[in-house]
Amino acid sequence: MSWAGKKSFKERFKSLFLSKEQALLQDAAAMSRERIRSILDSWVAQKGYHLPHRSISEAAASMGLASSTLYNYFKADGDDFRSWRTRLRMEEAKQLLSREPGTPVSYIGRRVGILDRSNFSRTFKEYTGYTPEEWRKGRGGRQLTR
Repeated sequence: MSWAGKKSFKERFKSLFLSKEQALLQDAAAMSRERIRSILDSWVAQKGYHLPHRSISEAAASMGLASSTLYNYFKADGDDFRSWRTRLRMEEAKQLLSREPGTPVSYIGRRVGILDRSNFSRTFKEYTGYTPEEWRKGRGGRQLTR
């Protein structure tokens, strides 16, 4: 058997099995974007973003998706899961801070899925430009200016 014959056998053998990357791409393609969007909408409606997931894998598992499917979905939009989830959390936190002036900031942070008060305050300030306390005071009748 010549070298070329061995190579063609090797190529044929390889073609029987998809590489991990090809399998992941096929998995993502098999599930339509509309179906993934529907799963995400349901997860948001159930306030799944309140759960303090630490990784996209944990969140994907809670949705019944492969982490690669969720990653590729966001990547196609030029976004990432963590930023999207943070936006959901911060938008809800803004509403809660305005609606519930007596609720401690740490409690609001926990309600939206950020367990540590300082982490919540830092994330909120990065997102809005204001600390939660500044946001709350500004929403109490004065306009926030920066």
